[in-house]
Amino acid sequence: MKKFLNICFLLGFAFPLLAQGSLQFNQVKLLEGNQANCTVCWTVPANKVWKMGSLSSNSGNFLYYYVNNRQLGFFATNVSNTQPQYANPFPFWLPAGATFGYTGLSNNQNITFFALEFNVIP
Repeated sequence: MKKFLNICFLLGFAFPLLAQGSLQFNQVKLLEGNQANCTVCWTVPANKVWKMGSLSSNSGNFLYYYVNNRQLGFFATNVSNTQPQYANPFPFWLPAGATFGYTGLSNNQNITFFALEFNVIP
């Protein structure tokens, strides 16, 4: 009986105290760029988080994406340009204050990252 009460206490009282808030959907973000290199293009606003979902580009080059000015992964299309290839694939989350960017575009090329933005509710 004592174990049962301890488990009930942990489930009912202790775990809610560990919560750090909840997320509330805010908007869909289209992060668009056409500069050749922009490793710090966007910053996640305070009290927000971004769920980075995917990207699209008309580039046939290897495109590298960066979080906090460090390379996180790459995107490339194969020789026939039919199937994208990723390293460190999507999705991934970015906390408030994180920076995000890319490198590898050439002239007349662009890139779009698709993200969901959430409000952090304490």
